Amino acid sequence: MMSFILQEDNMNENEKSVFLREIDEQPAALRNMLAFYEGEGRVALQRWGGLAAKHRRVVFCGMGTSEFAAEIVLPALVAEGIDATTIDAGEFLHYPRRVEGVLALISQSGESVETRKVAERMKGKAPIIGLTNDAGSALGRLADVQLLMQAGREAAISTKTYVNTLALLFLMWKALVKGEGIDHALEVLGWAADGMGRVDREGIGRAAKGLSDAAAIHFIARGPAMAAARQAALTFMEGTLTPAAAFTGGAFRHGPFELVDEKHRGVVFVPQGRGGDLLAAMAVEMAEKGSRVAVITDRPDFKEAGGKLCVLGVPSWGEELFPLSAAATQELLLDAVAREKGFEAGKFRHGQKITARE
Repeated sequence: MMSFILQEDNMNENEKSVFLREIDEQPAALRNMLAFYEGEGRVALQRWGGLAAKHRRVVFCGMGTSEFAAEIVLPALVAEGIDATTIDAGEFLHYPRRVEGVLALISQSGESVETRKVAERMKGKAPIIGLTNDAGSALGRLADVQLLMQAGREAAISTKTYVNTLALLFLMWKALVKGEGIDHALEVLGWAADGMGRVDREGIGRAAKGLSDAAAIHFIARGPAMAAARQAALTFMEGTLTPAAAFTGGAFRHGPFELVDEKHRGVVFVPQGRGGDLLAAMAVEMAEKGSRVAVITDRPDFKEAGGKLCVLGVPSWGEELFPLSAAATQELLLDAVAREKGFEAGKFRHGQKITARE
């Protein structure tokens, strides 16, 4: 059986980077958002639900994290009869597509250049739902319905805004589910806020040593967990300066699997859910062929294998919330890999927190 070694961080606050401090702040940021939607924010959620039910179609649009996060609710919305898809805001801006239904624009700053320009272009042409952390931002002002992340200030790689975006998308889905609804979602997310500190720090350290020499890292998932894989690939490039790519399990099997050998490094997200068995089998096979693999999973019976496969256990809150349960673990793994490579994660060399240039 997999053991969950749930240790406290023994680093004092003065030693922590901005990135690590913001990881620690995620539970409080999530509780802050939940309090908002228990009160004055509920009306906006209900307005979103009414528009989605009326139009039966939603296009999620953003850049980077803001695009990836919507992966957690696409299958769930389709199951509720809502035709849901995502698109890169930059591609939508320069290669427009017809939007029939609701346009949900996501930008934590509300000022990302591509998303802002899409909002300006589409104002009055489609109902705009603005998911943002800044009510006074361009996106906040242009949105017909404003859904606030309430994550507080964030300076380093996306952590608090990532978690709160995932949670907000979960609330949006549950606002459409009869018999459960917003109150049920708030309760589940409250449990998540209480359990986010459950991380296997010893296992994260072992996994980081196995990944720190990587020429590249492949992040592999299926279904809602693709939000975690795509976020991890983006942030590992940003925070560890390691080339990375995210693949669905099926896409990785169709070609990239030929790269698997002693030099290969991978992270596989294995949730309890429809794609979990296939992902588990792939992770074991990769390790048997020599790859060093870190498995992030909420399956309590997943076994480590032969020193090549390191299992990192996370809490289980259902497949749609698996990316949220995995968030702190993948973020701390990123930080640990950066430290193994000799530098601090979260310091930008060429970019900045808000991308204002295309």
